[in-house]
Amino acid sequence: MLVSKRNKVLTALLALCSGLGAPAVLAEELYLINTTCSTPISPNVSCQVQAIDVDDSTEYHHRFGSRTVSYRVMEDPYVRIEGRASKSAPWTSVNNASINFKTEELCFNSKAFCVNNPTFLADVLTQGGDAIQGRTRIGMAFAGNGRVDVTCFDNGCDRLKEAIQK
Repeated sequence: MLVSKRNKVLTALLALCSGLGAPAVLAEELYLINTTCSTPISPNVSCQVQAIDVDDSTEYHHRFGSRTVSYRVMEDPYVRIEGRASKSAPWTSVNNASINFKTEELCFNSKAFCVNNPTFLADVLTQGGDAIQGRTRIGMAFAGNGRVDVTCFDNGCDRLKEAIQK
């Protein structure tokens, strides 16, 4: 009987202590591709993109040379995108994003960083349904909280830029 009580106490302590630790981060690699990335300083450099599901977001780690630039997409409670310039940097909301389906290029913050990622863009086309089929370009501007403020398609993106500049 003493052994049984001791086991119950140990089990209870283990359960209590396991609840005090940091929550477990669940991560699953979705794909790894070799492609090209570009920045204003380094146009069209070879890079490797690793897409990982991490809890409620999908992270995209772009490795080129000794540098890693990451972006994550979250959909709950609304779609938003955050980026960081290195593993030690904090995540910050992106200002804007653009997709060119013809060149298979995705860019953030007015082309501060671009990547050719046909795997991601194929997912966008599939998940976007009829509203995106046949489109060549999509642009998005984000509010300070990361939520999409404006979305444009094809020539509408040029018209929107013109309207903003007036």
